[in-house]
Amino acid sequence: MKKLTGAMALWLASCGSVAASAEPAAYELTFGADQPLVAHVVARVTLNEQVLRMAAWGHPYLPRGWATFVDELEITNEEGSSVDFSEAEEGTWGAWNVQAGSGERLHLSYDVHFTHDQYDWNDAGGQDSRPSLTNGALFLVTKALFIYSPGFSPGEESAEVLINKPDDWLVSSPWPASTGNDDSFFVGSWISLVNNALVVGKHHQRTIEDGDMTIVLAVDRELYKSLDLFEQTFRKQLGAYRDLFGGTPETQYLVTIRTANEDDGESFENSFNQVITPGRIAARSIVWANTMGHELFHYFNGNHVLIGLEKSTIEWFGEGFTEYYASLTLLRTGLIDEALWFRKLERYLARYVISTRMWPVDRLSLVDAGQDKHRNWLLIYGGGATMALALDIEIRAATQGARGLDQVMRRLKDEFGAPGSRYTVNDILAAVNHVSGNDFTTFFDTHVKGSEGHLDIVGTLRKAGLNVEQFADEFYLSRSEQPTPLQVEIYRGITMVD
Repeated sequence: MKKLTGAMALWLASCGSVAASAEPAAYELTFGADQPLVAHVVARVTLNEQVLRMAAWGHPYLPRGWATFVDELEITNEEGSSVDFSEAEEGTWGAWNVQAGSGERLHLSYDVHFTHDQYDWNDAGGQDSRPSLTNGALFLVTKALFIYSPGFSPGEESAEVLINKPDDWLVSSPWPASTGNDDSFFVGSWISLVNNALVVGKHHQRTIEDGDMTIVLAVDRELYKSLDLFEQTFRKQLGAYRDLFGGTPETQYLVTIRTANEDDGESFENSFNQVITPGRIAARSIVWANTMGHELFHYFNGNHVLIGLEKSTIEWFGEGFTEYYASLTLLRTGLIDEALWFRKLERYLARYVISTRMWPVDRLSLVDAGQDKHRNWLLIYGGGATMALALDIEIRAATQGARGLDQVMRRLKDEFGAPGSRYTVNDILAAVNHVSGNDFTTFFDTHVKGSEGHLDIVGTLRKAGLNVEQFADEFYLSRSEQPTPLQVEIYRGITMVD
């Protein structure tokens, strides 16, 4: 077993006071140019319930989960004696039973092989959800790196991470650097440790400050010419979300962008990975900028600020409302024009109609669709975005244009944005009722919780001064030539466009 390096031994001695209630976990990751697809990890963790594991999710149903890519695992105790362990039974998605007592401090040594591209990751979210060596940099997800012991209470789950790498490599991290060491990082919770992005290697890095928020942009070297455009787009989107939610959080946030043969994105605790096809970047902003806005909005809705009590029941809200605000923000900030925004809305409506009226399976409610997110993608994203649009219009119609979905999102953030707070479908309904001054119980029972109702799309959009031409799943939107004053007010309130 490899011993702690001198650097790590000194560093561990200095970080023991990070968590008063328990010694933090400590990890030393070593990367080398000679073997870029392998990382060696040395760790010290406190054992809880005689189990060590890796994140159980985020992989394409591999029997051993992320442990599929772990090799040469060795465990010793504080005295240096070997500790017996065995791989847990099938269905635990990457765990080990350890023959040591709870509360005992253990030393781990293991290698992680970044050969994840040998598996089809589509069932787990796509290429953006797995590690990749791209143009000299490792674009990582931290689920692939860390073995930990689950179950500790808040305050007992912090960690320190030290990264060794060649001098000409950069590290782009979602965690703040420890004092006096740019390659040492403090991690405040186990979820931040195992559910984030991380970039190590040769890439371009830029830091943005917005209020109390520090954003690190880590960009593939092939995309360097578009770095300014990425930054400008991100700043506009973040500014819009800052205004919507009443400020930016005090946190460090990582955005990684690399080339791939598809466009997609995946958000994590305080970071997101984005993959983008190179070429015609400026002309294709509707694709990558919408993805960027979607993944960033997830920090506020789904990952950190607003978190549902039962995730499957609010996927339509977490994904659909996020998608609605991503495209709406592109319009509000001038990144796309009205005609292109209409095309986005037309696709949301088409997905909703296909999945509720034309899909050759039993119809599901939006609440129930989240039990199989991958299979019910059209309904969750398209139906969720359609509900966001419909509620935005109906709330503004009920308040004579004075309030809309923006105020609902802000109220939910004020009520459920504190750490540990969780909301339900009924809490969303209560916020809509409060902001609108009306009772939307029947609307929710019919279109959110129920599976039999059919939204009056034409009638709803007419309240915003929008004409709708429809044939089957085809929708074509246009502005009314003679809108009423209320229709003008509703449309202006939604779009911030005259």
